[in-house]
Amino acid sequence: MADETSGTDQQVTGFDGLPAGLDIDAAPPDAPACPTLPGSGLVGPLDLYGLAEQVLAAEHHLAQAHDPVHRLLLLTTLAWYNRQRDTRAALDMATEAMGLLPHATGASERELRRLTARLLLIKAEAKALFAELDQAGGLLESAKQTFRQIGDLLGEGDAFMTEALLALDLGQQRRRAQAHRMAHALYLRAGDTQRQQIAQAWIARDTVFVDAAAAERHWGPLLPEGPLLEHPGLDAVAAYFHGGLRFARGDFMKALRHYQRGCDQAVLAGQMRLAVMLAGNVGAAHANLNDYVSEFLWRERAHGMARGTGWPAAVGQCLRSMGDTLRRLKQSGRARHLLLEAQEWLAPFGRSRNQAIACQYLGDLEMDVGNPTAALRWFDDLLDIAVDLEQSDLQVEAETGRARALSALVRRDEAMAAAGRALSLVRSRTDHWREIDVLRALADIHRRFPDLPPPAGMAPGETPVIHLLLRALSLAELIQGYTAPADLLAALGEAYEVVGDIARALHWERRAGQARGVIHSREVSDRLLAMQAGFETERLKAEGDYHRQIAAAEASRAAALSEATQTLELLGRIGQQITATLDAEAVFHGLHRHAGTLLEFDGFSLYLLDAAGDGLDLRYGVEAGRPLPMVRRLLSDPVSLVARCARDRQEMLILRGPSEQTAPSHIPGTRFMRTLLLSPLLVGSRLLGVMTAQSARENAYGEREKLIFRTLSAYGAIALSNAAAYARVDSTLSELRSTQNRLVQQEKLASLGQLVAGVAHEINTPLGVAFTMATHLQSERDDIARAFGTAQLKRAALDQFLDKMDEGLRILTGNLERAADLVRSFKQVSADRSSEAVRTVDLTAYVGDVLKSLDPMLRQRRVAVAVDGTAELHVTTLPGLLAQVVSNLVQNAVVHGFTDDGKPEILIATRRLGADRVSIAITDNGCGMSPDVQAKAFDPFFTTKRDSGGTGLGLHIVHNLVTGPLQGDIDLASVPGHGTRFLITLPVEVQAP
Repeated sequence: MADETSGTDQQVTGFDGLPAGLDIDAAPPDAPACPTLPGSGLVGPLDLYGLAEQVLAAEHHLAQAHDPVHRLLLLTTLAWYNRQRDTRAALDMATEAMGLLPHATGASERELRRLTARLLLIKAEAKALFAELDQAGGLLESAKQTFRQIGDLLGEGDAFMTEALLALDLGQQRRRAQAHRMAHALYLRAGDTQRQQIAQAWIARDTVFVDAAAAERHWGPLLPEGPLLEHPGLDAVAAYFHGGLRFARGDFMKALRHYQRGCDQAVLAGQMRLAVMLAGNVGAAHANLNDYVSEFLWRERAHGMARGTGWPAAVGQCLRSMGDTLRRLKQSGRARHLLLEAQEWLAPFGRSRNQAIACQYLGDLEMDVGNPTAALRWFDDLLDIAVDLEQSDLQVEAETGRARALSALVRRDEAMAAAGRALSLVRSRTDHWREIDVLRALADIHRRFPDLPPPAGMAPGETPVIHLLLRALSLAELIQGYTAPADLLAALGEAYEVVGDIARALHWERRAGQARGVIHSREVSDRLLAMQAGFETERLKAEGDYHRQIAAAEASRAAALSEATQTLELLGRIGQQITATLDAEAVFHGLHRHAGTLLEFDGFSLYLLDAAGDGLDLRYGVEAGRPLPMVRRLLSDPVSLVARCARDRQEMLILRGPSEQTAPSHIPGTRFMRTLLLSPLLVGSRLLGVMTAQSARENAYGEREKLIFRTLSAYGAIALSNAAAYARVDSTLSELRSTQNRLVQQEKLASLGQLVAGVAHEINTPLGVAFTMATHLQSERDDIARAFGTAQLKRAALDQFLDKMDEGLRILTGNLERAADLVRSFKQVSADRSSEAVRTVDLTAYVGDVLKSLDPMLRQRRVAVAVDGTAELHVTTLPGLLAQVVSNLVQNAVVHGFTDDGKPEILIATRRLGADRVSIAITDNGCGMSPDVQAKAFDPFFTTKRDSGGTGLGLHIVHNLVTGPLQGDIDLASVPGHGTRFLITLPVEVQAP
């Protein structure tokens, strides 16, 4: 029986490797229950593997945690520690923690990215365990890249350990070994000794698969046998390594002991994946000790642990191993059921090594029940997968199985070809164990088909069957500690009997009987060893129970300590609530309310220092539920206790005896108090005021109450300081908003003034031409009138006058019409700008009207403007605001976009976008914007022409108008040296506000 993790031994193969999503520096035994991530101010060191007492302590704190950041840290801790103890719960915790990340406002971006990557890694490992492989790969890559970008060597190393888990279940042995080596290199650079040791143990275990002797020479001195004491997680992997070495030597009793110890240590460390594999390996060791009952019990134990997790790979591998055990116990029906169920569990992993081994077992089962046709199909599937994975050991198993099945199907030549390929492969591997199986398969083929050509190297008197079986027997004698099976010896006896050599037939039959006797006596010895192993198991279980009792006692002690510190935790929550408000009155009421939950008092007062700094005003006072009258105390008052506390800046506890009935500092009309507690409200060295609590009882307050009141005073001082700062900031912001609104209005008026000036200049030209023409026509008319009055009017002169009159009237009418058109456009645009009424306009035509008002500026700067738009593109919008947007963007291009050289051009394109949207694209061929300028283009008061009078409000107004009342969007695209484009999208009909 082979070690289940090797996949290269004689009969049983299976489990391989382990994920070790290891994390961060191990905390000392007395580390705080609420951890933090290494190198971070947000979270601190998590343990490599969470022990039971750490999980219990974290769960206890989580049940009492209400602050979002506190819950975030505890959820991350528990999700990491429970990722294999309770994977579904860990996923839920990681999801909840993700939702709390926005509350960690005090953390740097690097800290948040580290914490996010840790949560992604938890999810990646969980998804890998649940066979959601695509999601696992994506989450793993995201976590790995984030750790690498922020320079978190430990986090990146942990990601590679999780990648090893993913490679394990996919049967990718090279990828798994490479991931372990990468993790070790990263841990070495980070200087984490414990992680280095764990990664080394995994690398050592990987090496056992390749060359056990070399692995022992190199890694044995670095990983001594026995408990390593540092951590059960490290002990478990080390036991996995030593068990593999002993198994490879055939020392199954020592291998069994290592695997049992490793299984218990893995459970303590919460590494259930490794615990399942090691339990299966204990079963494999029992099988090689010929104790099939104990083997099956351990197989069932491994399956019970795997079934509880719901991990498809673990469950499928356990079912597969149990199925093969039952096959060898001749329980074919149950074996078939388990092997087919294993196939279903392993289906998500596709054509993996796990699937291949299941195919091998099913093929062996079909041969046992005499169904070579079905067996051949399974061996064909095994061969396809083995070739794809480039795993020669599986190819040998496949070809050997195919040879036996083809021989049973009387397909002689194909059987010989398959056996020949198996023999070539196995000799290239120097694998004597499997070569014996191949030779026995060849002998069976020759027995079935005696007319086959004899194999090379036959001695005189040998038949092909005898020759092949003798070669198999000689190989068996080369394997140290190996006893030739009785059925091989019996087959030799039958072969000699066939040729009539009765003497040799009896010789080999006697040896077969002796082998059966040896095996029988060995079975007795092995059962004794198995019993000894059982006693060892019980001892280890007792030790485990003892350790669990210790852990429970430690958890109880932690709970008692937590109970003793509940007051401090409550103070922490109160402080967070008080300092979260920015309203002074709310702070007053909060301090009064929370002080009442922790202290008994009959009076509570808050005095604040006035602006001049020479007096204290009672801002909040309550006695027996009734408000106190407002009073003022001078800071220099020699009698007032409040003034004295403020001057000395020290807390005061005043205890009055039973005979005292009054005091100079007593406020008339209030109750006489016998115990007074006063504390200055200080932020650094700055005095804000004084807080007092008074009780009519004698000796009402002691050291506990002083500590509580001192803490509340500190929180109150911070909260009041924040409130005062916020009030100042709010006042400043109000002034800034008012100033900004004034500047925006001035910008609008300036834009309208520019429009008026431009239109006035534009109208002046046609009106001047019209006036000149009218004057000229008046002069011509006077000349005709004088000629007519003196009877000197000639027909030629009259005809000439009429021609001049026609031409003059045409010029006069044209210029007047142009002026009227400009006036009409100006009236509409200016009316729109002074009104915010909704109106339906032809978008393309309206843009043209707006451009007419800008024509003087455009001609002066020699800017060519073209409008390319869809006709009859009607929109219901706020045309005045739209006109201002277009004007500002055109003016922005003219002022900022064009240099003195070149041919400046602006293209305005209007289009319909679907049924309910339109677009306006304003593109220029100017100098463009750099990325930095683009990023700030819409910011208020940002301008590149401040020395030329720019206010920096033009594009800010455009953005606010488009995204605000116009209900649209605006996008900016620019390439330096190649111009700028503003793309505006608007609804066809604005919605009523």
